[in-house]
Amino acid sequence: MEEVEEMTECRVLPLSLVAAVTLVLAAATAVQAQEPSVRVYADPPEVAVGESFRVVVEVSGVRRIESIATPEPFDFARYRSRPVLSVKVPGGEAAGTANSVLLTYVFDAREAGLFEVGPFRVIADGRTLETEPLAILVAREGNTEVEVRARITPSRVHVGDDFMLTAEIVGGPMTNHEFIPPDLFGIVERLSPAGSLSRTEWSWSARAAEEGEFIIPPVKVVDGDRTYESQPLTLVVGAPRVRVEASLGSQSIWVGGEFDFSLTVRGVGTLDEEPATPLPNDVAELLDVRESSFDLNGGQVGRGYSFRALRAGRFEIGPMRIAANGQTFETQPVSLVVDEVPTGDADPPGDLLFTGVPGQSFAYVNEPVVVEYAVLHGQRRDMGAWPVIGTKSWPAFEGFDVLEVRGWGGRDVVVDGRRYEKYFLRRVALRPIRAGRVDLGAATVEVSIRNRSTFGRDWTSVILTSEPHTLEVLPLPDEGRPASFRGFVGTLEAVSWVDRTRADVGDTVTVQVEVLVEGVLEAHLAPEIDVPGGFEVSDPEIDTNYARRGNGLQGTRTYTYHLTATTPGTYVIPAVEMSYFDPETESYGTTRSHPFTITVVPADAEAR
Repeated sequence: MEEVEEMTECRVLPLSLVAAVTLVLAAATAVQAQEPSVRVYADPPEVAVGESFRVVVEVSGVRRIESIATPEPFDFARYRSRPVLSVKVPGGEAAGTANSVLLTYVFDAREAGLFEVGPFRVIADGRTLETEPLAILVAREGNTEVEVRARITPSRVHVGDDFMLTAEIVGGPMTNHEFIPPDLFGIVERLSPAGSLSRTEWSWSARAAEEGEFIIPPVKVVDGDRTYESQPLTLVVGAPRVRVEASLGSQSIWVGGEFDFSLTVRGVGTLDEEPATPLPNDVAELLDVRESSFDLNGGQVGRGYSFRALRAGRFEIGPMRIAANGQTFETQPVSLVVDEVPTGDADPPGDLLFTGVPGQSFAYVNEPVVVEYAVLHGQRRDMGAWPVIGTKSWPAFEGFDVLEVRGWGGRDVVVDGRRYEKYFLRRVALRPIRAGRVDLGAATVEVSIRNRSTFGRDWTSVILTSEPHTLEVLPLPDEGRPASFRGFVGTLEAVSWVDRTRADVGDTVTVQVEVLVEGVLEAHLAPEIDVPGGFEVSDPEIDTNYARRGNGLQGTRTYTYHLTATTPGTYVIPAVEMSYFDPETESYGTTRSHPFTITVVPADAEAR
């Protein structure tokens, strides 16, 4: 009976890696005593450049293998396939002896010569075994000369598809070569190094950008003072393929939560018509639609929909029908599950915080109180990049006028002595409309974090809830309130200009009032100008400029009035007066601009 090899793949063992393997080896029948041994051999022991060969490590006479240490990669050969562990069960006259374990590598010979490999070291049954060095003879294949072989994978693509350009130098010494890619300007969107597969092989990744059939120039390889070139290649690029994708931006969605739904259409520059809203208005309220488009790779059009879920249940989004390039395409249906409002995870990760704290604990009526909502990320070593924000829900803000405000500041914050990075979500200025205690409820957000592990990456979704707060609102005092006070809380400083002090009937005089505002700029009312009867006045043009500092409650508002002269005479544009309540000093203040005198003459006065 012939000896039978039972090949069972057990464990992938990359080169240069000490693999800890535990195998129990026992025959089904009683086995003869055998001295533990290990040997290594090449199959075949002699090859030519470009041919494949196996290196086999065989361990016999042991019951348990703890580890196998492999030598460094072979410089003269390219590692072709992953090593495989197998068990050899003896047959024939050898039946009854112990099984053997085989560790098999497959290589492609790359350089001619006589090479020595090893030793391999094995720990089995508590003993250390070591092979003899292995000699492998690699001969040249006939009169093989040094050449550069290049290939494109795949060689037929569409606009927007990725492909690989790979080059290898064969028959030359195993030294470090310089690989120079061809100029593919106009053919590809990008050409990026994908890395070295070995010292004799290099790859680049590219993305097709132009339709047509192209001759790819040679790849050059520099070896010292000599340069080698590959043969030209052919790349066929077809028209862009139209692909439609639809996806939800959240894993958890609840009633009252705001969530995003995205539509991406690749391979087109425009849509023939606007798609229908993907959700009925009794399921979710449409808050916003964002459009995007790109011209690269045959074009790409996107729509981002923001919704607020209105009721719980299971729903299906789509299929959406997309009209583009004179054709109709459909998305795959997307399942939507809306739950009731969550309470937040009882034990969220300690590296994630969700903050929404008002900047003060008490305020006057109409005084803006800034609340910034942000996720703080503690950057655990085993955590991936930035957390991904999903569904969000906010307090009802009852008892407040709500204004979205801008703000600037660093991304790093320190909480309880620990540094976090801040992922900004929303900043609002809340103006209380009545005195008393006003509750500021909690906000809730879904955060997905990416964890790294030995076997890949996985995502974990957690629900975070901010702390609720109470604000004490004080009434504005009656004492000292100016007649020109119109409810603004903060500080104001006004200056004004006029573009001329003499005008003909029919001319337009421009008056500008610039107000430096400390407070909510949008809450400032246009100044009241008492314009005399010799002019017709337009509604003011308003220009708002925010100061790039602080909490977004500083800046200027410029009001531009156009006065058309209708009657000759001398007129006074009175000073503009504006009053405010300063919560810092707890007192009222007034700012005034300068008055202007304007003379209006008949249109033909100079001619006479």
